[in-house]
Amino acid sequence: MGVRMQFLEDPRGGERLWRLLSGNNRPLAMGRGGRESPQEELAAVRRLAREAEPALRRDPEGRWRWELAADNGPDVRCPGVFARRIDARRAFHRFTQAVELAEVTSGQLTQREQR
Repeated sequence: MGVRMQFLEDPRGGERLWRLLSGNNRPLAMGRGGRESPQEELAAVRRLAREAEPALRRDPEGRWRWELAADNGPDVRCPGVFARRIDARRAFHRFTQAVELAEVTSGQLTQREQR
């Protein structure tokens, strides 16, 4: 299976979440769905990845992460943290390449993801 953008429906009726997964199920990015359809959300995330620069942020523990946001558009963030800023930037670069190859799938939130 290739790269996919998996949309997760909240059984409680909350916001639809998504995650971008590599071919080996490794999470590359995550966000909240706000578009009319999953295909439109994927297209918006692709546009954002092509046009925007990531915000590289350091948390209080000194770990790095990347985030993307657009006015009236998707919010995208990395699913993990990195010891070095360069590693966060490399992860963002992997995301920008992978999102171009992604296909849409669906699923349901697990108990852990519902928290």
